[in-house]
Amino acid sequence: MGKLFENFVDNLTTFPDAGAIWEHTAGFAQELGFSTCSLTMACRSGNGLQSSYFRSGLSEEFDRAYLDEGLVNYDPFLLFSCNSLSAKKVGTEDLSCFKGASAMHQMFLDQVADAGASNGIAIPVRTSREEHFGGWLFSSNDKRDMFDFLNQVHGREIHLAGVLAYERLAATGFGHGANNRLSARERECLLWLCRGLRVSRIAAKLSIGDSAVNLYISNAKRKLGARTREQAIARAIFSGEISL
Repeated sequence: MGKLFENFVDNLTTFPDAGAIWEHTAGFAQELGFSTCSLTMACRSGNGLQSSYFRSGLSEEFDRAYLDEGLVNYDPFLLFSCNSLSAKKVGTEDLSCFKGASAMHQMFLDQVADAGASNGIAIPVRTSREEHFGGWLFSSNDKRDMFDFLNQVHGREIHLAGVLAYERLAATGFGHGANNRLSARERECLLWLCRGLRVSRIAAKLSIGDSAVNLYISNAKRKLGARTREQAIARAIFSGEISL
């Protein structure tokens, strides 16, 4: 991770509310080359969805339709991407990235494209199995090949940034406390993981086996109550277990 990412993390803790956190995250995304940034959270209400938080870098017209005209009910990100916490590359012209999407969902995507975002990286932070769910979308209107290159260069950074930003957001109202402190080895493994090393490289640096590294990472996830490695890194940073 570069200096730009380190500055993003260092400054993230200074923002006290959702709006400021969104602005900070959107600014970081733009510096990496993503032109728009959206954070959307929703809950199920009756037979549809109700937005519990929404802010985007798209047009005011699109935002009003999303919040006031029920457009949230056709959002493929909420309906299809949030079944897991995996980051996904998505586009407005190909419904295959949203398994189960229909013509109504394509109409939603057409409005997104008209507002200035044709390709993006979807980063769920809470799954649809939870009461409130949703996450980030970092997008641009670049052609697919250019966006693929952007994702290749900065995909990991923006994924971790989205998870970190949400953990900071959650910490302002809810917080995540770790029940057990991490061991020195667990902290080392998470730190090297944060710096972009694969398990085999971490194992070589620490002179231990790949299976041992995976075990330390799994133990750290359990102690931090994290579902993914990115979430474990985010919680370790905000709980003071590791620092960049």
